[in-house]
Amino acid sequence: MTMQDSREALADFEREVVRYLRDHPDFFERHRDLLADMILPHDTGPAVSLVERQVAVLRAQRDDVRGQLRQLVRNARKNEQLNNHVNALVLALLDAASLEEVLQIVQGRLAADFDAEAVVVRLFRTDHPAMARLPELVDWSEPVLGAFEKVIAGRRPVCGALKPGQLDALFSEAADDIASAALIPLVESASSRKCYGLLAIGSQDRNRFRADMGTVFLSQLGKILSRVLKKHLEPAAP
Repeated sequence: MTMQDSREALADFEREVVRYLRDHPDFFERHRDLLADMILPHDTGPAVSLVERQVAVLRAQRDDVRGQLRQLVRNARKNEQLNNHVNALVLALLDAASLEEVLQIVQGRLAADFDAEAVVVRLFRTDHPAMARLPELVDWSEPVLGAFEKVIAGRRPVCGALKPGQLDALFSEAADDIASAALIPLVESASSRKCYGLLAIGSQDRNRFRADMGTVFLSQLGKILSRVLKKHLEPAAP
């Protein structure tokens, strides 16, 4: 094919494209993403030009990217703040000299640094010397604990709305104010045979703890607390 033939073939193809666009005036309406990649002459007149449409598409894309960047920055700041709070909690727990102090730190830190409106710890150890003075130490044989059997057996945090019996067992007088909660089995790992108890975090916001939310942080929190509790609940090896 000669150069002349190539030019004529290209001209024929362009005429076909022009004919198709003329027969389908809504083409760019159905393929708006193409406008961002095209170079178009500015057409003045009473109708909105393709250049104006292209600029509008580009501006929308720019605004979308800016919105995503702002969200990434907000998430980064939240994650940094969360990491700082977790570090402070861990350091405080490591310095705790007694079981009572551990429980006070957990309840105080979660309420202050993590905006938890209700924090409850239930420990399944009835032969501990502090049993008489610590309401957190409960008898595993109590029938009420059967309401949490599935959560404990699952060895992973569960979030969402609790049943009335569960609310009453955990939050007592404040049960009516709790719209959502996170239940965290206190285990060192998902495969641990031993569960030291439950950590329950309640909120008046029904969307604060949703059944579909991620539980990585909650799981880490449970593992950290379990390691600390092990030191206070189990006698040291001789």
